[in-house]
Amino acid sequence: MKTITLFISMVLIAFISCQSIVAQPNPSISKKYSNTEIDKMISAHKGVHSQDTYPAASLLQQLKNDFPKAKDMDWEVGANIYEAEFEIGWTDYTAYYDEGANLLMYTVELRESELPAIVKNAAMSKYPNYKFDDIKKIVKGTDTFYKVEMEKRNSMDIKATFKPDGAFIKEIKD
Repeated sequence: MKTITLFISMVLIAFISCQSIVAQPNPSISKKYSNTEIDKMISAHKGVHSQDTYPAASLLQQLKNDFPKAKDMDWEVGANIYEAEFEIGWTDYTAYYDEGANLLMYTVELRESELPAIVKNAAMSKYPNYKFDDIKKIVKGTDTFYKVEMEKRNSMDIKATFKPDGAFIKEIKD
């Protein structure tokens, strides 16, 4: 009986592990806009009350082209920007498109183990005694960033942004 339980446990662990190791897609961000323009568009989108929507066929098809394994999609629109939240495997994604189905940016929720070592070390060095909470990879225009939320008991939470080479960009204290 113990052998069967052990075998089932190992199979279950292997299955869950494989589900979390789904290769991340690497879609192309539209070169139609500069990073500054993308920032303004996303800021306008986040500044209005978005409405749930069902996207046009061209938007849905583009998302499927960019993220072929996307499932459980939810769409919102605001300020002419379409925001799609979805999952690939057990990983949460958010992608932003304009009305012409051009991908402006996307974010991927990461586990601490998926954070590049150079970024992890930079964050740990800058914020000793803090623990990682939320981690996101942000791909926008020509840039990639890592936004890490760090927490420490009896202290303010910190949201810090780093470049892929570990260079610190900014922080927000909550």
